[in-house]
Amino acid sequence: MLSCSVNAKETLQVAVASNFKTVLQTLLKKSPLPNVDVKISAASSGVLYSQIVHGAPFDVFLSADDFRPQSLIKEGYAEQSSLITYALGELALWQPKTEKVNDKVAIANPRFSPYGRASEHYANNHFKKPINYVYGNNITHAFQFVQSGNVGVGLVAVSSLRAAYSNTQDQKYLDYTVLPTNQYPDIIQQGVIISSTKKHASAKQLMQFLMAEATQQQLIELGYRIKDNNASK
Repeated sequence: MLSCSVNAKETLQVAVASNFKTVLQTLLKKSPLPNVDVKISAASSGVLYSQIVHGAPFDVFLSADDFRPQSLIKEGYAEQSSLITYALGELALWQPKTEKVNDKVAIANPRFSPYGRASEHYANNHFKKPINYVYGNNITHAFQFVQSGNVGVGLVAVSSLRAAYSNTQDQKYLDYTVLPTNQYPDIIQQGVIISSTKKHASAKQLMQFLMAEATQQQLIELGYRIKDNNASK
């Protein structure tokens, strides 16, 4: 049960890694925070990190990695006590049209995206070289390259495929292979409350909601692993 009380409805500005935007919207449909209007700004984790450092008025940052939230804490931009590991990302190899063969592989840009770094690590160790990468600005953009048919193969987030199938029931979103998690670096998705927020109670409510048992179980259904399931890795 959420213990933090909020007296009046207020807007919470949440910076969200692109892979988690649709998922967070799905989670919030149950109105878990009745006194809070959550406004989502989605981009790659690297872009959002830069915006926060340069003064963007976010209250919460939900990153696709652990490096940037912890860097914000060290630099004084985020609260140490607020740090959570809300999910662990999963990668899939998606090739919806097997007859379409080319030498291009869509991945998120490793410079900005933790999913991109994990994808590059997997591809460099399991694909024939040289690899002709097509870089998306983030993992959602990489997914869209394959979805549009412009690229035949992509390393994408399992959550993107699950969300697309849920919305369309199109069988092409089921034609993927989940990659073994021991074949790429962990995608540890952490979140923090930004130190400058004036909406601390609402921000804390959101963090508590994300870590609630029911939410964590729903995240598994939506294409993620959770921290407790990673004990053996």
